[in-house]
Amino acid sequence: MDKTINRLAKENGEILLLTHQNPDGDGIGSMIALYRFLKKKGKNVRMAMKDDLPYIYDFLPDVDKIEKLPLNHQFDLAVILDAAGIYRADAPVNAKEYMRIDHHLEGVKESDNDYVDPEAASTTVVVGRLLKKWDEGAIDKDIAVCLYTGLLTDTGSFKHNNVNEEAFEFARYLTSKGVNPSKVASLIFERNRPAVIHLLNKVLSTLRMDYMGKISSLVVRRNFLETTGALEEDTEGFVNFARSIDGVEVAFIMIQKDDMETWRVSLRGKGNIDVQQIAKKFGGGGHRDAAGCRIKGNEEEVREKLTSAIQESIQKQLGGNLSAYTVGGKNLK
Repeated sequence: MDKTINRLAKENGEILLLTHQNPDGDGIGSMIALYRFLKKKGKNVRMAMKDDLPYIYDFLPDVDKIEKLPLNHQFDLAVILDAAGIYRADAPVNAKEYMRIDHHLEGVKESDNDYVDPEAASTTVVVGRLLKKWDEGAIDKDIAVCLYTGLLTDTGSFKHNNVNEEAFEFARYLTSKGVNPSKVASLIFERNRPAVIHLLNKVLSTLRMDYMGKISSLVVRRNFLETTGALEEDTEGFVNFARSIDGVEVAFIMIQKDDMETWRVSLRGKGNIDVQQIAKKFGGGGHRDAAGCRIKGNEEEVREKLTSAIQESIQKQLGGNLSAYTVGGKNLK
């Protein structure tokens, strides 16, 4: 942590802050929080990402300052937040030096100044530690709201198994800085446009259950987006409907990309199966209960590949003892 603070403190050149493609609340919240803090420290800092800001985060401060990657400019230092490496920006980033601040289990070491802690509930927790140690007095309400947004979204509203004592203590600390938890939750989760509900209706019709109810999956076809007028970013959280089914151990959603042959996959588990290891088989990564990857192919073959890999993982981690798992409160055997 000290190395990270010292490196940022001594940088008098141009700093670029980044987060991953298809940005979420943790990546965006981490980036803006650090941006506002560094601005207070008199740093020459900018923010950029490849994809558009999901509208549910438009209440955050300084979202209008986020630029679009790629940028035709060389920076002195580029810092990627909430990502396994600079490559996750999914666009060229030109800098003399790179740094990573994150909480993912695996990833690329960008420099000796990286600060990565897989035990942290969110990247905003990691950023919060940095800011508190550097200058706690500089953390104002706007910075706190950004940090809380990442904490709330990456813990699934404090439902995921990455929630620990520090997460709740951090939430308490941020409320002491002026965060209104109810207001932030409402702004994120209770502003669905009608098009999103129409999209959800189509996506839920694709629900499939496999392996005695242990695996559930959903599909977002490109024509669903076109006919409803919804955006790909609107699918955030849809996979949790499949995950919420009683007896399901692993759920996934496949989102068809513009080229019609690439699928962005999000996997979710309930603590018993390490979905990060499944995503890793397909070149992806993430956390034990939340991971992702991209796979090329037609819908059915990609769905079958994923289902087969998940079934294999369940069998391996169960050790063949299916009776350890239940459906509807009843043992499978």
